[in-house]
Amino acid sequence: MKKLIMILFAVVAMQACTKDLRLIKQQDTKWELSEWPGKTLPTTAKATLNITSASKVGGKSFCNTYGGEAVINGHAIRFSRMFSTKMYCEAVSDAEVKYQTDLEKVTAGKISGNKLYLYRNETLLMVFSKL
Repeated sequence: MKKLIMILFAVVAMQACTKDLRLIKQQDTKWELSEWPGKTLPTTAKATLNITSASKVGGKSFCNTYGGEAVINGHAIRFSRMFSTKMYCEAVSDAEVKYQTDLEKVTAGKISGNKLYLYRNETLLMVFSKL
């Protein structure tokens, strides 16, 4: 019984450390892709995600710049009206396509410490570190 109480306490404490996405709606935030479960991060280029308080999104997807809109409500987040430049960068072209595809799949997110976690339902898609 004591173990069960300790486990419940730990879960509640960890939940208290995670924040919904209100921070993003209140101020401009800049993030860099730091973890990409199931995929390999290129070592020659970075991907960034910038979200403005006006719910605009943009950044660099390893080679090209992109933009669009972010709809945020609590932990729910969706990116829409996405566009990007169309330069071809052979070394990161595969990663670029996968990055843009993953952004379009995002349905939820949370902030914990200096990390932004983006999910499709319960599946973790990407982890960003605050710049």
